Amino acid sequence: MLAIAGYFGYRWWTAPIRSPWELIPSDALIVLESTALQDTVSKESRLNELSLRTTPVFQEAVQAVDQFIWPALDTTDALKLLRSKPIWYSLHRTSRDKLEFAFYLPLKTAEDRALVNRLLKPNADRFRTLSHPYEKERIHEFLTVGNESLGSFVVLDDFLVGSPSTIVIESVVRRIHQRFSETPLQRADVTLLQPGTIAGLYVRSSVLESLLTSPLNTKTDWQARYIRTFLPTEIKTQFQQSINRTHLLGKSVEDIGTQSAVASLFSGQIPGRIACGNLIPDQTTSVFHIGLSDGAKFGAALTPFINAEQEGVFREGRRKLRPLLQRDATSFYQYLGNEVALLKLDASFSEQRMILLVKSPNVEKLYDRYQLAAVLLSGKDQLAKTKSFLKHPVTLIDAPDLPAHLFGGLFRGFSRSWVTQEKDYLIIANSEEVMQEYLQALRDETVWSVNRRQLDLLTKTLRPANFTVFTRFGRAGESIAAQWPTAWQQLLNHDDTALDNIENLVYQSSYGRDRIYSTIVLGRTSRRASEAVFNRVFLQKNVDFNAPLANAPLPLGDFVGGSGQIWAIDNSRQFVQITPYNDKRVIGSIDGAIKSQLIPVNYLDNGRLQYAFTTAQSLYFADSYNGFVRLQSVRLPKGANPSLLSLARGLSDRAQILLLGHQDGSVFAFDKTQKRFIRQFSVTSTGEACPPYQTIFRNQNLSVLSLQKEGKLNKWQQNGNQAPGFPLDLQSEFSGPAFMDGSTPATITTLGKQGEFIRISEEGKILEKSQLYRPVRRGTFHLLIEEGQKDYLVLRTTDTETAILDHNGKSLFEVRGLVPGRTTIRYHIFGSGLKLVSVKSGNFTSLYHLNGRPFGDRPIPGLYPVNLQYSPSRNKLFIYSSTEKAVQVWSIKLR
Repeated sequence: MLAIAGYFGYRWWTAPIRSPWELIPSDALIVLESTALQDTVSKESRLNELSLRTTPVFQEAVQAVDQFIWPALDTTDALKLLRSKPIWYSLHRTSRDKLEFAFYLPLKTAEDRALVNRLLKPNADRFRTLSHPYEKERIHEFLTVGNESLGSFVVLDDFLVGSPSTIVIESVVRRIHQRFSETPLQRADVTLLQPGTIAGLYVRSSVLESLLTSPLNTKTDWQARYIRTFLPTEIKTQFQQSINRTHLLGKSVEDIGTQSAVASLFSGQIPGRIACGNLIPDQTTSVFHIGLSDGAKFGAALTPFINAEQEGVFREGRRKLRPLLQRDATSFYQYLGNEVALLKLDASFSEQRMILLVKSPNVEKLYDRYQLAAVLLSGKDQLAKTKSFLKHPVTLIDAPDLPAHLFGGLFRGFSRSWVTQEKDYLIIANSEEVMQEYLQALRDETVWSVNRRQLDLLTKTLRPANFTVFTRFGRAGESIAAQWPTAWQQLLNHDDTALDNIENLVYQSSYGRDRIYSTIVLGRTSRRASEAVFNRVFLQKNVDFNAPLANAPLPLGDFVGGSGQIWAIDNSRQFVQITPYNDKRVIGSIDGAIKSQLIPVNYLDNGRLQYAFTTAQSLYFADSYNGFVRLQSVRLPKGANPSLLSLARGLSDRAQILLLGHQDGSVFAFDKTQKRFIRQFSVTSTGEACPPYQTIFRNQNLSVLSLQKEGKLNKWQQNGNQAPGFPLDLQSEFSGPAFMDGSTPATITTLGKQGEFIRISEEGKILEKSQLYRPVRRGTFHLLIEEGQKDYLVLRTTDTETAILDHNGKSLFEVRGLVPGRTTIRYHIFGSGLKLVSVKSGNFTSLYHLNGRPFGDRPIPGLYPVNLQYSPSRNKLFIYSSTEKAVQVWSIKLR
């Protein structure tokens, strides 16, 4: 028996390598296998389908092969070597902040080996190959004639193994000579592919952990740790094309492992589809969905789930809510339906705008239980009064994190709840403005069920599941990628990134007794732009006027789509409403050109929003109803600066709805009950303001920041008092504003007129001072605040030139040949991570990406600075401008 065992052991030891697992080093973070990844893709397919090779991670794996094979061989020979072969790829860490792929190409025929020999002896006019011995193997390095390394490779009897990194190849060679080394999967799993699939993917648990774990601060997505809770410890999935070929589907079955607590939540629960497509607005960036069949049973399973949590605050909350958590007729979960969904809407980086949808067979009873839970949790006997908005009664419930207490800590971020009903759903918003915007979207039917492509995704592509996380990556991707480790950001966030190809990123799972059934969905629902229209400027509409215009037109809603309108003011001060059918209605007259943007605000308490704007002398409220607009006006205080009007979020006096800056640096609040302005935030010293002032709404608290040219920095709290440590004398001269970020603790940044960079803590202590480079031709420096006050850039300007700098003063790009005295520069951030700088000089406006690339193939003509509107569903930017006697709407296809 020993002799026989020894014989077969010797045969196994000396047998040629047959499985790539015996070559892949055990530290591989990701392992891929595909027979289709290296296939070429036609231009038509790129427009209408999602191909495997243009998908994140897969694209980077393709590039590791392409830089070896395609330069050394002609197209025909390269296709012969790559086509229909099961090529393997593995991803490895080569340094603290760098990841590299290795590929494993099987060599099956004499023709394959002949082609590989051309790598060893390439065309000497273009390439050369160097080699050196390493542990009884020869490692070859492929170089250009200019000594640029294209990577290293090793040729075995049955595999060509290559990588851009020599370190990875050395790890492979060491692995070859360690026959009994650990492998990520069992030896029996000799393939990741299944019949009918185009690629297999194995991901280590440590990778999932690193991508989903982020530092605990105010920017943390509260749902991230729970997404991590619902995921299996590792994933081995097989990808296939969806029916409509716009998405890739990855399906896997994993052992339950350590996820038994989560599996118990869904024990006996039949998976369901996302059925609330008529309640998901177009501006939704992500959906966190739970599909149920027995709400009462799910509620009972939440108790052991929350008891396993480390945070005692939710265990204490459930103790207070115990009367509502029993499995009887008084239970909250008795009226819980088969669907719970958390929607996150477009927002700046520092705030969360969320809607919770809870389906119920008896929504009135569920509403009552929710209010009773607020009473038990907060100890308050009375709830706030109910107000009507768009025919919906909306009630404020002041009970911190009530949804999280009811659902085991799953739904955080609701410091207060604004609650209403829509059909058989209970609707809960985390702010009044979010609820108002949400109900407007329902009224205008800008929801997923009306969008045919999005509806097809919900009803055909996505599977029924117990748990679904849906992220619209085109909108939320920038904030997601910002939380990745540096190595992953460098791997995936390059110039020609495949992240732009992914619009929908979905993870779904259903739970059995011993298995987790997972699905990964990658793809897009928006149409791609062909190269013929990409980045080109097109005139969408031209509406003639009889008189010259006084300012740029102001769009409202989806004007190009037929459900919006444009407001314009001519030089005779007539307020004109333009419909999508080019009808012009004179609404009335105002006392001058519009100076501010439109601010939606609840002024009349008539169940709908009004739009506020300013002229040089007055504040106007426009009430739009049934296609007609009614105007009301209030005089501005003397010395007011009408250029920036903002919502007064967080003030204790709810009647104060708007904020407006003053020329001396103070800030006024508008009281709708008194119909007048009140100096809410007063400066302590005379001076001249550096507009704009900034409002920061963070942790349900309002702060207001204002800088005076003489160097006095003011920071007020919501009660109108200066914050401790302020006002602060910076002892320098300023030409632009200060900016405070939304982090905790916050940092205030400002820039002296001569380029002195100053960073200040929120307690008023100077943290850092530095001097920016000043060229020979002097210019003035100031911060350029984004239009929505989400970010800033640095400007260095002269009369005819401007330089755009980043946060650290590093030059991004320069614009020359500007018209002195007739130049306006603005910074814009849109919900999909799109960042633009608009430069109006003379009668033309040019748009630029932050890397200096022009956006659009020509400037936009217009007498005034243009207004921009981005449509994520169309991947288009709409530009509203005005010539002497016309309103024009232009469009540019982004991607």
